[in-house]
Amino acid sequence: MLETRRTIYVFEEFQIDAQKRILWRAGQTVPLTSKAFELLLALVENHGRELTKEELMERIWGDQIVEEGNLTVTMSYVRKALGEKANDHRLIVTIPGRGYRFVAEVSNLAEQREFIIESKTASQVTIEQEISEADEKLIGSGKLRQPAIAASSDLALPGAPALTAIALPAIAGKKVRAPGNRRLIAFVSSIALLAIAVIAYYFWNKHTPATTTPRIKSIAVLPFKPLVAQSRDESLEMGMADTLIARLSNIREINVRPISSVRKYSALDQDPIAAGQEQQVDAVLDGQILKAGEKVRVTVRLLRIADGAPLWSSQFDEKMTDIFTVQDSISERVTSALAVTLTNEEQRGITKRYTADTEAYQLYLHGRYQLNRLTDDGFLRGRDFFQQAIQKDSNYALAYAGLADAYNRLGGFDALASSEAFPKAKDAAQQALKLDDSLAEAHSALATVNFAYEWNFVAAEQEFRRAIELNPNYSDAHQMNGFYLAAMGRFDEALREMKRALELDPLSLEKTTGIGEILYHQRKYDEAIEQFRKALEMDSNSGFTHWAMGRPLLAQGKFNEAIGEFQKSIPLSGDSPDEPAELARAYAMSGRRDEALKIVAELKKLSEHKHVAPTVMASIYAALGDNDQAFALLNRAFDERDFILTLVKVEPMFDPLRSDPRFPELARRVGLSE
Repeated sequence: MLETRRTIYVFEEFQIDAQKRILWRAGQTVPLTSKAFELLLALVENHGRELTKEELMERIWGDQIVEEGNLTVTMSYVRKALGEKANDHRLIVTIPGRGYRFVAEVSNLAEQREFIIESKTASQVTIEQEISEADEKLIGSGKLRQPAIAASSDLALPGAPALTAIALPAIAGKKVRAPGNRRLIAFVSSIALLAIAVIAYYFWNKHTPATTTPRIKSIAVLPFKPLVAQSRDESLEMGMADTLIARLSNIREINVRPISSVRKYSALDQDPIAAGQEQQVDAVLDGQILKAGEKVRVTVRLLRIADGAPLWSSQFDEKMTDIFTVQDSISERVTSALAVTLTNEEQRGITKRYTADTEAYQLYLHGRYQLNRLTDDGFLRGRDFFQQAIQKDSNYALAYAGLADAYNRLGGFDALASSEAFPKAKDAAQQALKLDDSLAEAHSALATVNFAYEWNFVAAEQEFRRAIELNPNYSDAHQMNGFYLAAMGRFDEALREMKRALELDPLSLEKTTGIGEILYHQRKYDEAIEQFRKALEMDSNSGFTHWAMGRPLLAQGKFNEAIGEFQKSIPLSGDSPDEPAELARAYAMSGRRDEALKIVAELKKLSEHKHVAPTVMASIYAALGDNDQAFALLNRAFDERDFILTLVKVEPMFDPLRSDPRFPELARRVGLSE
């Protein structure tokens, strides 16, 4: 007999028995796979010291050849067991690109002596390994939630099959003394272990209520990562995700997060499970890509967020010209892993190819990448890439839809005059629909033109409905429909649509502020301010959100607070004219006339080389009490089809002009009589 000592590590409410390989939390065992336990033990034993990824992989997998993703997934298991998210840093700190450090206070309990049998036979070791492996599988499947055998010497279970009576050593926390005949004890112990395994398996299958794995109802496709960091091609990496998102969005049973929601997860050390938890989805599609000349290698896996389990994984080695075949395979196999039944229309949608020209496709990917930057420069560059893609393939419907989006954003963000941007958006959207009438993106783009520029509100509503009918999970269509309904004064419907958009894209800053904008137009200023606060918690450096926050404050007469928000927004918004214009309006309303006129002069100078919306200038003159100048600018805005006039019924900045007899006439001309 040998004497051994048990080492028990303690941190917060957790205890780890290093020898028995058990993790307790507040006295309850926490199930862990063997690899996850080994990873946690390595971190705890080296608490306070950084462990590189290479050190951890060598300790846990030894000479096995595994990818770094195995470590990431196993770390997710550990974090889940400890109740920690990837960015909490309460217990485990991620050192980007290098490794991890366990930072919690760790202490050792007094070592406990325990006597064990000197050696085990090969059969004992084999059976114990089989039990350990079986337990690990049960833990992974969610069936094993506590130790398989309770501490009891009575092994008779109600309803269990009869077993041959054998003499078993007491195993319930009692010491076992080695008898003289080791072969006999080894044989008896082996039979005992086998009996325990059979009984444990029977007990948990017979007496534990059957649990079914929840169906996957939502998924996030993360930006692909490079297999080799030095060979990054972010437009291809982001584009692969964007393409798969577009394809999988055709499945009505599954909510797929839009590219705008997941584009931030492009860091090389991004934990996919943490991203999925933040996105509030059931699964994530995580991929790696390597492009070398005309060759491309794609490695992809579908991970369940609840337990980090891989639902499917595969690797593809193809020529770049066969990238579409890879996308077909991924879409089909992910659909199979999600266990959804597709209609014929949905089946066509997930494998539909919009071009066979790989150069046109790559130009399209560059365009989408630029568009998703949400900057004036990005919109302009995106427009150029879409135009180049169309030159390569004049029948590329998605590229026309992308071009329509680019022009709509250029007009909507005041980067181009409405009269320049929206007609081009309409032409591109109509061409996309001529090539493919089932494109929800093109219907939504056309609806935006009908609403914002042509003021054909009936047609706008029809096109928004058609877009949502084609793709009920298209969050941008719900968002734009929400803005349209708010402009019509249909606030309850507008809020429902904007909340649905946010539900489909829960971390979207645009959609979070969108709810606040509707509340502002409804004149529910306190609620709007609360919503904008939520948005600022998401991104305190958003110039747009500070600008939006200032508007309800200004409407409430809280001039100093409003001015403070507008002053914060200006340096965060580049050369956008809207933010200084609102500051000028705030100065005018608070009696600081000279400061308001100084900004007016600066905006006039800016308008010589950049579009400044006449409605924005009109609002400043209205606040200054110069109604004649304000209406002169509004008439010019009407001639230019300035989209801000669509808000004439609901926008508070027009309030100083509503009592003027010229205002009802303006509203009538726009088609929105009050």
